[in-house]
Amino acid sequence: MFNPQSPRPEVSTRALVFRQALAAAFKSLRQSIPAAPETLPALLAACDHESSLHRPQCREALTEIRARLFQISGRDAEAEAFWQEGLAGAVFAARVARLNQASVAASFMGALLHRAGEALALKILARVELEYRMKLDSGSRREWCAGHSAELGERLARKWNLPEQAALPAGELEAASAESKAVYFGRLFAIELLQPEFCVPGALDHAAADLGLSADLIAAVRKEDPMSLIRALG
Repeated sequence: MFNPQSPRPEVSTRALVFRQALAAAFKSLRQSIPAAPETLPALLAACDHESSLHRPQCREALTEIRARLFQISGRDAEAEAFWQEGLAGAVFAARVARLNQASVAASFMGALLHRAGEALALKILARVELEYRMKLDSGSRREWCAGHSAELGERLARKWNLPEQAALPAGELEAASAESKAVYFGRLFAIELLQPEFCVPGALDHAAADLGLSADLIAAVRKEDPMSLIRALG
């Protein structure tokens, strides 16, 4: 579970203390989720208009969301990857929603905050790892974050008083809401853009065709340029 592993007895004692500290830190964060940016309503209102995301209030809201949720000392690369995937996915999801008569705000925020719970869990883990000079291996880290991310995400949505958010479909995609489909495809487009090495050639187009999303709609979404917004936010 921990790196480096060692047969020394004191390691198991330290590991137990580490787990206890991690549980205490998680309990503490559950009760003190970061507050919503004051400019969040402006961002929600602007989602319906493609050019509005570059307005000062929207950029301020996005910068604040990034600072409160996606900046993690000691895990900077992972946090930045979560943020870029979320922001690109949100831009693409909003476009899919707009073209498919779905709620743009729910789709945008669902995609933007898709990894927020995981980022909050990672923030806890990084802080305790630093304090105890111990580190979970990658498999254990993923398992721990996955096991706590849903609750943290739900608490965040309640505290921020967000509209009912679309989430990635839990079952058959065909039965999902239009907003959940927008989040799903927004994430696929984001991965295609940011991590093309993980994309199976043609997979996105075949999935879209199976759901009746036209080739014209897919082409229109691909014209989006989330990188300009990512660069603008630094």
